[in-house]
Amino acid sequence: MSVTTEAFRAGRRLLAFLLPPACLACERLEGCESLPLGLCRACRGRLRRLAAEACAGCGRGLVAAGLPAGYLCGGCRRRRLPYRRLLAGWSYEPPLDAVIRGLKFGGLYYLGAQLASALHESFATQLAAVDLVVPVPLHWRRRLARGYDQAEEIARPLAALAGLPCRRVLRRRRATPPQARRDRKDRLANLRHAFCVKGRQQETPTVQGRRVLLVDDVFTTGATLEAAARALRRAGAAAVLGLAAGRTPDGPAAPGRDPARRFDRPFGNRI
Repeated sequence: MSVTTEAFRAGRRLLAFLLPPACLACERLEGCESLPLGLCRACRGRLRRLAAEACAGCGRGLVAAGLPAGYLCGGCRRRRLPYRRLLAGWSYEPPLDAVIRGLKFGGLYYLGAQLASALHESFATQLAAVDLVVPVPLHWRRRLARGYDQAEEIARPLAALAGLPCRRVLRRRRATPPQARRDRKDRLANLRHAFCVKGRQQETPTVQGRRVLLVDDVFTTGATLEAAARALRRAGAAAVLGLAAGRTPDGPAAPGRDPARRFDRPFGNRI
């Protein structure tokens, strides 16, 4: 961690101590106590879990009951997914979108640990079948500009809670354009061969024959997860399990402003 990043985090801790926190979603002040996930009690109650009956590959809700474990919808069966299944904490809609924006664009890196704690509570059984935790990486230039990688901020504390190693074994070969507002076909083309396992002689044995939990912040079309999982499988991973804090609801995303714009001022607009 750079000196600049550590100074930034120290400044955040000082401001959090001096100023009362506000809910990321409704901006209501909640006194001096910290807010789990940056949300007030009312907004936390609005977080929506995914449907119990869903495709194991893409998380899409299915109109069926009593589906066998690992059931895949027709689309996922045709694509021959490189990962075994998707785990996702919540539907990516208000108020979860405010939490993820704060983590990605607002410098609220501590939300990663809070998301990790909630995800561990939900998926402890599935994590017991994993050998290694790997975050989906940002390109190094984007990571340098942001000061941290939001997927890693979730993956590291999650691995610690599960008693698992966490390794940054994946690398983005190129800085891909943003995926927002691209359809699945464009996203797949954008990410083709974008990931590889870095330092093959040193890192491949870390992946070889192991069951890997691949962690990202949001699952939208699955293009990023698929591209990263294929790189791990090519390097010899025995199986890949995907995990995301949020899954985008089915259907096209609603148009809106650039999600980073809300946090374009120093320290954002809240702690």
